[in-house]
Amino acid sequence: MITRLRPAAVLCLLAALILTGCRPQSGGTPSPTPTPAAVATPAVYRVGFVDLGRALRAHRRWPEMEALEKQMNALQVRLSNPPLPPEGPVVDLGPELQAEVDRLQAAYRAELSTIEEQIKKRIEAFAADLKAEQEGKLADRHKQLNAELQRVIEAKRDEMQRELDRFELATMAEYRVPLLNLRLKGDVVGVTSEEEARRLNQEAERITKERDAKVRVRAQALEKALEEFQQAKTAEAEAQIKALIASLESDANARIKVKQEEADAEMQAGVRAREEMLNRAVEERKKLLVGSANQQMRVTQEAYARRVEAQAARLRQELETMAGQRFRLEDSLLAEIRIEIAALAQDQKIDAVLTRVLASTTAVDLTQAVIARIRRP
Repeated sequence: MITRLRPAAVLCLLAALILTGCRPQSGGTPSPTPTPAAVATPAVYRVGFVDLGRALRAHRRWPEMEALEKQMNALQVRLSNPPLPPEGPVVDLGPELQAEVDRLQAAYRAELSTIEEQIKKRIEAFAADLKAEQEGKLADRHKQLNAELQRVIEAKRDEMQRELDRFELATMAEYRVPLLNLRLKGDVVGVTSEEEARRLNQEAERITKERDAKVRVRAQALEKALEEFQQAKTAEAEAQIKALIASLESDANARIKVKQEEADAEMQAGVRAREEMLNRAVEERKKLLVGSANQQMRVTQEAYARRVEAQAARLRQELETMAGQRFRLEDSLLAEIRIEIAALAQDQKIDAVLTRVLASTTAVDLTQAVIARIRRP
């Protein structure tokens, strides 16, 4: 048997109840027929129903709840959607990097120009030394050839002089007998007349001239032969000098070419080495600039992360505070509604009040009455 509930019991039944659990049981095994003395009038149980959510929304302080809900929703949206991270600083590395490249290239060109000038001076000094060396060789050879030419020509002149002397002696010996015969004829036989004396003298003079002419012709021939010999030897010496000059020039050109190739190789090696140095310096400078930009980016991102975390902590704190306010306000409103429900149930002799009904045909809807009571000034 279910007895009438007191107000305290009504407050305990504001939770969701199943209607079938509050109604008397029917069906099942029939109860034994009571004796007439035990028969009594069955009690009537009244059940009420209140839409607690509707009553809560109808409360005069419900706008405060809505305002808190809106504020909490807004905070939740802000918490779920942090501000976008700032764009990284736009660092234009072009001008600074180009300035560094220009500076390094200027130093690079100046250094290469210095190296090139040093190499050029070395080549010029090498060529000057080589020229002096070859001029010395040429002078020594020229002196040697002149000495040889002088010796050969002197020997040839002596030889021809000896030949001329032999020819002159032979010629004089050849003409000595005719001249001696003429002298003997004049001295021994005697001259009978001036005419004969004149004739003998003319004959002696003719023979003498003929002899001297032969010697002179021979001397001229030998002198011409000596001159031709001298010219041939001089031409031979000059040819040797020219050949030596050509050989020295060829040797000098070959040695200068080798020296120039060595200098070119040295220059190219210097160019490659300095280009590598330039590229490394540019890369290091670029890394330094990029590292500085990345550092700025990291500082910005860290500041952004701290700012977002601080804002999230503040929003969570505000959300927690508002949730507490909402809970206290809702608890206060529900307590007030429960009091009114209990009072109304007592006034209307309601045994039980349900806040959630699955199926009921007898529960009295007290929602509107409760709303009227909580809206009283």
